[in-house]
Amino acid sequence: MTTPSNATPASPKAMTSSSDAAATRPLDPVFSNFLSVLDVRLRRIAHTQDQGTGAAMDPALAQKADAAKQAALKDLSAALAELRRTDWTNRENESWNQAYRIERLFVLYEPSQYLREELTRRLAQAFEENVGAWKRLNLAAQALAVDPSHPGANDAIIRSLLLETLEETHSTKQRKFFSRPIRREATTKIVWFGLAAFTLFILPYLVLYYNLLRHEPINISSWSWLPLYCAATTGLFGALFSRLLYLQSNWNALTIGGLKDARDYASILLRASVGMIGAVIVFFFLKSGIVSGGLFPDFTQIGIEGFKFPPPAPGETADYAARDIPVSFRLYYPSKSWALLVVWSFLAGFSERLVPSILRETEFTFDKSATPK
Repeated sequence: MTTPSNATPASPKAMTSSSDAAATRPLDPVFSNFLSVLDVRLRRIAHTQDQGTGAAMDPALAQKADAAKQAALKDLSAALAELRRTDWTNRENESWNQAYRIERLFVLYEPSQYLREELTRRLAQAFEENVGAWKRLNLAAQALAVDPSHPGANDAIIRSLLLETLEETHSTKQRKFFSRPIRREATTKIVWFGLAAFTLFILPYLVLYYNLLRHEPINISSWSWLPLYCAATTGLFGALFSRLLYLQSNWNALTIGGLKDARDYASILLRASVGMIGAVIVFFFLKSGIVSGGLFPDFTQIGIEGFKFPPPAPGETADYAARDIPVSFRLYYPSKSWALLVVWSFLAGFSERLVPSILRETEFTFDKSATPK
């Protein structure tokens, strides 16, 4: 880096480092490091002579332009010092907005010989931050050909593209920062709803095992509501589980409005209701017998199965004490058909496309059978 011969750079006293400013309270370490990076970059810009188109300018005009540049850099230095002195408690979002604004202003005074290098670096950063406009910005940068005879011909275009790249990157970072508490709130609500749905689903099993633990008989035949209840609660749980997975994998693709909708109780209840109703529809679809096979439940076989372990051999007594077996188990679990009903009900709640596809296929079958030959 070289010092301009026809202009005096800003003095060290004027270019006050943000690290020398007295802070009213400790800054966030990440924010403080970002300000120190800006301070170093500002000093580099102030002490570097622009070798672009301005180098061929009339000496008097060049000196005047350089003086204006140094005055602007002094203002930026003062703004950086003010950022460090200000108490940003409960205003972190505003503090980053101000810091990003100063960084974008640097683009206006970036030496021409460093523009392409800076643009390449910022595009790489935009790619790492998953900036939505990265592809368009990168194509625009590749379209800027280098003309050896006129090295500064595209400086204005490059500077504009660099500024737009920074704007898009800053916007993406601020969106992530702003969306973080919304994401946390939405996740918390869906998790609690999901746990409640899972509790409803597993409640009959808890009642069953509790009574077995107390050696109290249960008349399972009176639980005629259980299959439909199982389908509805399983679909409810599947819908909430699906919603949680979708949000976890698509946070960055959602707009701020979409994030706010995701945390609303109405949106959560709507998705849960769709899943539960879909599971009930699948329940009656399976019960109708339109489809059959090993992958579909047999409603006459839905129930609780019991199993003793180890089972008595033929001719042996079922008395485990008499057989000198210190440990034995009496297992109770859903039958195969019940398990298949749970699987289909969960899929109906989890997949938003399963029930519509079943309805379309059924409608197509009915239309085909009703068409006269």
